[in-house]
Amino acid sequence: MTINRACLCQQTALWIAAVWLGPMSVSAAAQEKAAFPVATPESQGVSAAAVRRVAGEVKEYVKNGTIVGGELLIIKNRKTILHEVYGERDREDKRVMERDTIFNVRSMTKPLTGVAVQMLADEGKLRLDDPVAKYLPGFDTDKSKAITIEQLLQHRSGLPLSIITVKMDQYSDLQAQAKAIGEKGPQFTPGEKFWYSDAGSDAAAAVVERISGTTIDRFVAERILQPLGMADTFYLSKAEDPRKKRVASLYFGSPGKWTRYWMPGGAPFYPFAWGSQTLYSTPADYARFLALWMDGGIASGKRLLSNEAIAHILTPVSPMKALGNDGPYPCGFFGMKPHYGQMSMLYAPGESPARTEVRAFGHDGSDGTGAWAFPEENLIVCYFTQSRSQVSTIRLETTIQDVLLRRESADNVPDELKPLIGTYYANFGPFKNTPFQVVFRCGKLALDIPSQLVFELSEPDKEGRRQFVLTNATAVSFKKDSGGKVLALVLHESGMSFELPRDKPVDDERPKK
Repeated sequence: MTINRACLCQQTALWIAAVWLGPMSVSAAAQEKAAFPVATPESQGVSAAAVRRVAGEVKEYVKNGTIVGGELLIIKNRKTILHEVYGERDREDKRVMERDTIFNVRSMTKPLTGVAVQMLADEGKLRLDDPVAKYLPGFDTDKSKAITIEQLLQHRSGLPLSIITVKMDQYSDLQAQAKAIGEKGPQFTPGEKFWYSDAGSDAAAAVVERISGTTIDRFVAERILQPLGMADTFYLSKAEDPRKKRVASLYFGSPGKWTRYWMPGGAPFYPFAWGSQTLYSTPADYARFLALWMDGGIASGKRLLSNEAIAHILTPVSPMKALGNDGPYPCGFFGMKPHYGQMSMLYAPGESPARTEVRAFGHDGSDGTGAWAFPEENLIVCYFTQSRSQVSTIRLETTIQDVLLRRESADNVPDELKPLIGTYYANFGPFKNTPFQVVFRCGKLALDIPSQLVFELSEPDKEGRRQFVLTNATAVSFKKDSGGKVLALVLHESGMSFELPRDKPVDDERPKK
């Protein structure tokens, strides 16, 4: 199916509701409060080996320090075929990760904010092309009065990434924060380009508050969380909540160098509910939310969103860019690009949002959480960790694609690529005898750099260099002897070249005493 700007018609939306999987069945609370009863992988047409490979990847993340702990949920045909936990919820206190741990999902809050706005649009209480200034006085300035609600949802308002510069509680409430956002104004002409903006998302939530007469957390709880049975999802601010003890501690740093910077016994991390973040959830709960999109806005036989709203959400508008710059947003799905709709990340081949085919949708969060829905596969994957980074999330995308999705190309490695596949040892910058793996993944040649990503490689140019598909600033070539045997990989970056010998680290080549 092709989803583009011409798709915003009732016929298309009805097709989404009818074909992109049937109504979600909600099981009894006694069955782990899950909407997705347990089944074996084989009963749902998935090999146990494939599921174990995804699980093994996450286990390896814990083993090598890429994450402190994590939870993985795989749902096929609305049946749970894997739900496991790994590592620790709190490393210093030696608390192991437990199923249904609650995570700070950061930007995965944005899709719920977007749905809240769409609900008000469905009710005729706002129009997406309304100026934000109609509802928020702070936007009634020469700089901000042209910004529309739709531009907030699409991250095309021109507003900055954030206006939080001093401390998290520098504003008394969301309305005061939104007033400051409007007064600061956009960095770019509204509608000019995609620019990821927490500030814009917070303004969207403030619009919901102003129209509904209630706070964004209460609106979302009453209109989204409760109807979907998301009992373990909430906004944790100053109010005490008995679920707080199940929240994972937060860590920042880098693989193997994690530092705990918040724990549930401390003060709340956020002062009040925002639209950009502040939501806490579990993998099982968030899967219920993605199912709402997959089911065309219907949950348990009740319509929560109109067909038109779902079509708006799932329509690509802009190629997604990195936070704070115009560089490409990294993606682990080979052959696909991340696009942005309305508070939604949409994965599709091709560069043009108007002419592309959405294969997956969802969102991620900067504290290491991610969730994806694959409608054609009837598949949902939720992977949550509390280790502030998206490296493992993006790496896992490649494995999900490689083993859980139907592929048009065969797994067999082409003969011309077989001599290139193997291990090469890096000794430059932070790398000391670090094994880089040239692999064949998802039908493509790729370079697996430990603690970073699996980088898809392009076809070789006339000089034999294969560019990283993610960025043309880096490329690799292969050094061969006169007989054609591959001796080393050469990494080209920023005008410099680094030679990585094959098979043996440098220490192994030194004479033995």
